[in-house]
Amino acid sequence: MNTVTAIKTICRKFKTGEKGFALPSVLILLVLGGLTVAPLMTQMNTGLYSTLLHEDRTIEQYSGDSAINHAVWRLLYEPEFIMAMTPLEPTVEYSIDINNRDVQIGVTRISGLGGDSLTMDIDYIMTAGNQLELRVVVFDDDHVHLAYDTETYDSRIMLPAGSETISFYFHNNPTPPVSDTNAQADLTMDETRPTVSTLYNYDFNFDWSDPRPGRRVEESEGGLTGLELKEYQNWRSPPFSSATHLQGTAVINLYIAPDGFNYDNDGAFRVYLREYNQAGGTYTEIGSADYAIEGGHWVDIWTPTAGEGKYRITASTGDTRIESTVALGFGYLRTLSFLYR
Repeated sequence: MNTVTAIKTICRKFKTGEKGFALPSVLILLVLGGLTVAPLMTQMNTGLYSTLLHEDRTIEQYSGDSAINHAVWRLLYEPEFIMAMTPLEPTVEYSIDINNRDVQIGVTRISGLGGDSLTMDIDYIMTAGNQLELRVVVFDDDHVHLAYDTETYDSRIMLPAGSETISFYFHNNPTPPVSDTNAQADLTMDETRPTVSTLYNYDFNFDWSDPRPGRRVEESEGGLTGLELKEYQNWRSPPFSSATHLQGTAVINLYIAPDGFNYDNDGAFRVYLREYNQAGGTYTEIGSADYAIEGGHWVDIWTPTAGEGKYRITASTGDTRIESTVALGFGYLRTLSFLYR
């Protein structure tokens, strides 16, 4: 006899008024109740625990989301926060209290994408067959070093061309670099991203026998002509295959290091863009932009002239970890990915 049949039988006994059956019926109901109460209480306890766990995880996720937004705000509005990330130490870690929880935050600069620290507004049509030249000169307070042609120091220029952006990376000769080289004029810039990690010495032949990596550029009177090689560095693009309208804001991202700048003095270097006609050996100036260094700004590291780039942000609290990848550039921030773990 199953449980349902037993209950139906008991109910019929009550209806027929059979004497002496009340006590066994009550005992049977107590047994049946005892069999169902324990699982019911367990189910209720499990449900309550699941609810509390869900609420706890939800609070962790909300706290993590808030932490990601906190890091994004710092990227957008705290230049010194970005400056703390260097190629040698690209990660900044800190913690904040959100919803009475300690949230650990890590922000890592993955790569540079250009930015608005060294920019130039241009409106120019490149002639088919001609090359674009970029030239760097120092015109105030001694000299600087430049780093380029490595994965870590992927110096480049970003050019607006209609609906697309052209990125030219700065290279040494040979490229990829394999050892120290002499200083050289008319280096190449193209759309191939650097593939090596070692930064070599690119001015091995100069009189001062500077052993440090990168390319040293000494102070000059500025300008474009009459300079010795030690007073400038220039790069040229491949010939343009067709007439190309460059219109908008060009962004130059150079990795620079202090050398001769005094700590309490200001300094500056200038970047020129020119169109080069190889057939005639003539130039047409497109524009120029200065990068100013305030006294006390320098520290002994390689520093990008543009803070914008791609960043990975992580937020960890309890058992929840949130990871977001964002791109910061030209005054906006765009979320590329968002992952809960």
